[in-house]
Amino acid sequence: MLGVIGISFKTSPIEIREKFSFSQEEISQFTKLLQIDESLQGVVVLSTCNRTEIYFRVEKCGTEKGFGMVLRNLEYFKNYNDELKDYFYFKEGEDVIDHLFNVVSGIDSIVIGEDQIIGQVKDAFKYSIDNNSIGSVLTRMFHKAFAAGKRVRTETTINEGSVSVSSTAVDLCEKELNILSDKKILLIGTGQTGELALRNFADRGSKSIFITNRTYNKAVDIAAKYNGTAFEIEKLDYYLPICDVILVATSSKTHLITKEMVYNSNLKRNHKQMYIDLSVPRNISNDITEIENITSFTIDDVNAIVNTASEKRKDAIPDALEIIQLVKQEFIDWLSSIDLTPVILKIKNNFHEINKNELEGFIKIKSVKDSEVVSDYGKHITDKYTRLFIRNLRSVSQNGKKKEFVELVKDLFEL
Repeated sequence: MLGVIGISFKTSPIEIREKFSFSQEEISQFTKLLQIDESLQGVVVLSTCNRTEIYFRVEKCGTEKGFGMVLRNLEYFKNYNDELKDYFYFKEGEDVIDHLFNVVSGIDSIVIGEDQIIGQVKDAFKYSIDNNSIGSVLTRMFHKAFAAGKRVRTETTINEGSVSVSSTAVDLCEKELNILSDKKILLIGTGQTGELALRNFADRGSKSIFITNRTYNKAVDIAAKYNGTAFEIEKLDYYLPICDVILVATSSKTHLITKEMVYNSNLKRNHKQMYIDLSVPRNISNDITEIENITSFTIDDVNAIVNTASEKRKDAIPDALEIIQLVKQEFIDWLSSIDLTPVILKIKNNFHEINKNELEGFIKIKSVKDSEVVSDYGKHITDKYTRLFIRNLRSVSQNGKKKEFVELVKDLFEL
């Protein structure tokens, strides 16, 4: 059984979504919990600012047990309960394949056709490989999803025009503050989202750029790219009053900027200051807007603007879905064929075991002198009828798609 349990910007507000955000360390711990169940054949956890999704494959158990296994661990690890169920979606079988392919292709993103999601899914996939928590079926499914995503972006117009969360955040700043070239910009976090925003600030003429991160060396590396100034995060209180725009994009589980910090910073200023929080969970306390001269935006505020701007890309969705269905069918054909593999192996073993046992008795009873010739003939006829039987099995079962034929063969051969 293939399954996915997820929560996203489509199903929940940020205050619910942030409770189910996973750090890499948490993903490692969570997958180890899931792997205690021997029926689990693979798991990939995708956690971004807009979604958390748990893809999994279980063997020899039904839908209810499969979902139940993941939810029990989610309850233990993230305090999931039935009252939150409506914020989640549960998909199985082909719906899982459709969903993953749509996600990777950018169809399910706030910014339709955006490219950042591909890197995020690839990171989640690689992390599962590094943790030895992914099996052959999920590996194949994700590879096919990446192939579909690449074709959608190269063969359709789904990502034409520049629309992203990072660029929209900078647009907001420009709208609120007019000219950015004379403004001081502070970035907290050195991930992909933050750096993309920083690149947009630089393109708009921003020259005074300050960068900090829990890992100071990463801040130094990014600062060098944009001729900025890196500083240790412990000095944040000193730099807050200096800057006009503070953009936060980290994976921290706690607030890095509190109301008290902003209030003290504001006492040293006499003009407007903007705070943009692109983190999930939120890294800026949501009550800072109570302070005079402070403007604040969260990831959901930015997403709302992006959603409007990306409407024109929807025209490419029908072409994208057509490509997705073609690549999806390739995966389904492969998935059906692997179900036949153990049956075929056992058919071969049965035929050869029968041949071996019967041949020994025949040679003994008939007192055959040239047993080697008889053995060769027995192997020849066995191989011939085995190939014929397997070819016919593939044909009538449509390469494993018609499960009832596969089950019938299992019963006939007592497999």
